[in-house]
Amino acid sequence: MIEVAVVGAGTAGLVAARHLINAGLCPTIFDVAKTVGGAWTPPSSSSSSRVKANDTSHSHPARKMWNGLTTNLSKYTCRFSDWPWPEDASTFPSVAEMHDYLESYAECYLSDCNFQLECKVTNVEQLDTEAVDAYKVEWMDVATQTMHSRDFGGVVVATGFFHTPQMPSFLDEYNNRRKPQILHSSDYQYHQQFSDKKVAVIGSSFSALEIAADITKSASRVVNVLPSVPWVLPRWIPQIAAIDDELADGNDTAVTILPTDLVLYQRTQPFPQTPETTTLTRESCRERHEYLQSLVGQKQRNSPLGEPENWDEPPFVAISDEYLDLVREGRIEVVHGRLEGVEEEGGLRVGESQSISDIDQVVCCTGYTPQLHDFLSPSILNTLQYDQNDMFSPLTLAWDTLHPSLPNMAFCGMYRGPYMGIMDLQARVAAGVFSGSLSIEDEIYQSALEKCHSIRSTKPRAQFPHFDYTGYMDTLATLCSRGEYPKFNTNTGDAVVPSFYQSDSELAQKCKVELQKEIERGQDGSRMPKLLLQSILGQYTFDRRIVHLQTSKVERVSGTVKYSKYSKAASSTSGEEDASSDLIAKTDNNDNPVLYREDGLYEFSPTQKFEVFREYEYETKYDALDIYFVEGGKRTYLFLSLKFVPETSTRHADGSNWVKATSDHLCIKDLYSATFRVKMMGSAASEIVIKYRVKGPNKDYESTTILKPITTI
Repeated sequence: MIEVAVVGAGTAGLVAARHLINAGLCPTIFDVAKTVGGAWTPPSSSSSSRVKANDTSHSHPARKMWNGLTTNLSKYTCRFSDWPWPEDASTFPSVAEMHDYLESYAECYLSDCNFQLECKVTNVEQLDTEAVDAYKVEWMDVATQTMHSRDFGGVVVATGFFHTPQMPSFLDEYNNRRKPQILHSSDYQYHQQFSDKKVAVIGSSFSALEIAADITKSASRVVNVLPSVPWVLPRWIPQIAAIDDELADGNDTAVTILPTDLVLYQRTQPFPQTPETTTLTRESCRERHEYLQSLVGQKQRNSPLGEPENWDEPPFVAISDEYLDLVREGRIEVVHGRLEGVEEEGGLRVGESQSISDIDQVVCCTGYTPQLHDFLSPSILNTLQYDQNDMFSPLTLAWDTLHPSLPNMAFCGMYRGPYMGIMDLQARVAAGVFSGSLSIEDEIYQSALEKCHSIRSTKPRAQFPHFDYTGYMDTLATLCSRGEYPKFNTNTGDAVVPSFYQSDSELAQKCKVELQKEIERGQDGSRMPKLLLQSILGQYTFDRRIVHLQTSKVERVSGTVKYSKYSKAASSTSGEEDASSDLIAKTDNNDNPVLYREDGLYEFSPTQKFEVFREYEYETKYDALDIYFVEGGKRTYLFLSLKFVPETSTRHADGSNWVKATSDHLCIKDLYSATFRVKMMGSAASEIVIKYRVKGPNKDYESTTILKPITTI
């Protein structure tokens, strides 16, 4: 039985060990931390892990995610092929949920595995390739500070691509005892550590935008310095069914609100599809920009962030539910350019001519490097053509997994942007090659290495080396199918999720049922109120026409409307003269109500005009949107409860989708029949129409209000 050293006990290391065992091999897992889970280890887990080394006072905890972080991809993508999530798991799991998932996976599949935790691997070198034990592994016991060495028949490197924080080079000699204090995103734990501070967040990545949004809950000022502009998608997206060009406008269709990854990663061809796409032409870049714009809608264009300017280059994507709204509200200041220097007393130089003053703390979301030169021998690094300064693709590997000159050495999750499904398949490929059940011809290796060379040399670079997720998954799955593994059930559904890339038909069917339930929940109206509240945030012009039916008299009101989030605590207290400004939240609750503030001019007659002001509070409740009166900054009583039903969603040929909610409500003695219609372009509202038919002892009128977004900031 071949003994294999697995370096890393995070996501990649655990799945690698699981498939090595399944292939009849014997893995030993090394990790410098005292628990499994790698980057997903929450602070509370360092002393309570169910799979850990003997407890000592010399623990070396793994890098932590920040408190409150959730995955930006759903649990259907963030999972292994053969290990389902618990039924009550969040759609976007928290750090604690991810860690529990990995721990339970290890308990199930790796209970008899040899864990060498709190052990830092210091050297891996290749021995005589003809020998059974082909690699020498040296490590230090962190607790005892003693060195150890052993020969193994194989090695899997699973330390993670995002291993060592990368800081701008000009900060190497920076004295962090002066203002501003410089941190890396890996140092970020919770927003309270920036209470009342002026903070600059550097970067345009997922973490940069999410950290900037999180810090607004405590900081007095937040500035985001962006070297590039990404498309900012929310975690939930309304998927509009495609319509035939020959069909007329106005065909009813159900809007399906799904996790973003289930919308982005859908199979358009039967498995296996065409080979993985690794290069982008100008035309394909523009097509991708256009598609992403259709998902975002006008919200980004109408914010100070703006849209990416050069559509001839590959698009970048970030996922954040709050960022764009916080930018629009002015709670995140956007500065375009690259950070070039830090000055005394909190000054920052951006680009050639911009400067930012009086910053207390800087959070650099500037990425990580794998730091493989810390433990791989120079000979191995030379074979891999390793470039420690390349944060995009630092290694030359076939499928980012194997190299023909390094038999029985594999890399799992060692590429920029690793997905759990990719790691799972990489582990299967490695286990198949190590065990001899999978044989790969030289010409196939060479073709894969040439593709890797092409990826490394292509300019301009895409956001990720393997941006074609479906193609990459299919390529690895096809490779696995060359061996003795059973064929995968990849034709189970349109969604590209790990569960469909394994041979257990029962598990695949279970996932198919889960996905169908997810789709049904996305169509039953329960997600529409929350999505709608997110989509309407912003400023609008409005025009209201009031027709008194008995006299035919027409009155008009016009002005501006602002939808903004505020805290529930604030909504129960009296406000000052400008109530809306006092109600802006600094809170952890993303489900806060939305304040509707209207400032207008009431045209009672050609000679009679006066200013009007009103406020309402919008709040979601399952499948309803409740609207309350607000007086003096304080919620009073319920005005309307609007209900959304799928059948009232209407698709139009311009790509828009009108969503409608209705309500009949007796307000004292007056019956209000209300219709609330929102024109959705992607995830943003491009028009709102509110109609009331009011009938009572002294009232008989119709009111129609049309709101259109203000496009200039």
